[in-house]
Amino acid sequence: MRLSKESLERLKLSLAISYRYARGKSRYFLSLNAFLAFFGVFIGTSLLVVVMSVFGGFQTQLKKSIFQFDPHIMLTIDRITGSEKITGWPKWKELIRAGLGDDCEAVEGSIQSPAILRRRKYLDHVFVRGIDFPTSDGKNYTLPDYFPEIVEPAGSRTIPQGDFAIVGREMALSLGLSIGDSIELIVPRGQFSLTTGVTPSIRSFKIAAFFKTGHYNYDSKVVVLSLKTTQELYALPDAVQQIVVRLKDPDQLAQVKRKVAKIWPATIRTIEDEQRNFFAALRLEKTIMMVIVFLFIIAAMVGIVIATFNMVRAHRRDIGILKALGFTRQHILLIFAVTGFAMGVLGSVLGIFAGVGLANNLENVLHAIESTINFFGRLYAEHGQAYWADVRLIPRDVYYFDHLPIDIDWRLLRVLGIVSVILSILAAGIPARKASRFEPIDIIRKAEF
Repeated sequence: MRLSKESLERLKLSLAISYRYARGKSRYFLSLNAFLAFFGVFIGTSLLVVVMSVFGGFQTQLKKSIFQFDPHIMLTIDRITGSEKITGWPKWKELIRAGLGDDCEAVEGSIQSPAILRRRKYLDHVFVRGIDFPTSDGKNYTLPDYFPEIVEPAGSRTIPQGDFAIVGREMALSLGLSIGDSIELIVPRGQFSLTTGVTPSIRSFKIAAFFKTGHYNYDSKVVVLSLKTTQELYALPDAVQQIVVRLKDPDQLAQVKRKVAKIWPATIRTIEDEQRNFFAALRLEKTIMMVIVFLFIIAAMVGIVIATFNMVRAHRRDIGILKALGFTRQHILLIFAVTGFAMGVLGSVLGIFAGVGLANNLENVLHAIESTINFFGRLYAEHGQAYWADVRLIPRDVYYFDHLPIDIDWRLLRVLGIVSVILSILAAGIPARKASRFEPIDIIRKAEF
């Protein structure tokens, strides 16, 4: 329906009055009440974007490092420990590869078992992982494409055959290892027997390369050997402990597991089964943080309701005058609804942009805060003759990563924008509707609402 010229003029005047009320007596863009309401929405939205980006980054980085380094599906015989040897595994390997077709990236035999690492007088508990490396020539193994980044020698994708090991960068740093250094591994040899138990096997290996997954536990606790060398170490010359499957698309894990179940008659476990508790805890933590910060936004929206109510109360005489001049309930509703709505929407939109900008630069901000704290801490320690331990806001040994992962979920931002608009409408509509029903006679009688 087309508006008449008079209605259009009143609409423009209503919007002008709305801005004037929002500005109040302030020389700036908004009055103090309106600014506080806007600022609450702005801060709440920014915090929600930053918190969700950080938690999303942690979850994405963890999944990436785990899915890259760990096999996606593990096939074993023993339903409890997975330590029973699988003989004739090459036939099963070809059968499974043929059954999965293009879904699988690789099907391999594997041995994975705890061991004791000895370096001079130092002993540590590690995990040995034997991987079926393809040979590039008669002297070297070629690392598969899915294997993590080799940081030293940089860019190398081969290791010599024989008694050579690949260890994580964090293990190398903690033990002071260099390429060519030797370590000893102490492992149980052969199968467990009730009469004789197990015989320990001790063997020396030279370090061929350092890998980096970005996951602290892997980079500090895993020693990678070739499958042939691992079989000799554990006295399993023609067998493996498990057959592992890597998928081209890990999102198809459930569907591929059903295909494997038609081929493999024994135990089938996926990476999600192995890491179920960890990922469940991560999702729960993310949900709780989202609820907490979202409640902050709702509290900010309550601030908009209060600010708009105060605005209506302060201008109740003006409402009577405007109605006497011919302004309808819709015009009065528009004046106060636009004010609260603008505070909510403007705070939400600017908060989303500020949150995205802060999330992308959060690591630099934290490093700057960290440097400032450590500078004054060391300065105080020097003058006070006290000890100062440098503060690390992103400790690698706690959060597993050597950097702060950020993953901005744009779908979440769209949902956040829609929810903020809806909450802004509700927050502005309640007091505005009250104001639109206010009658001039009530003003004369000085009625309160």
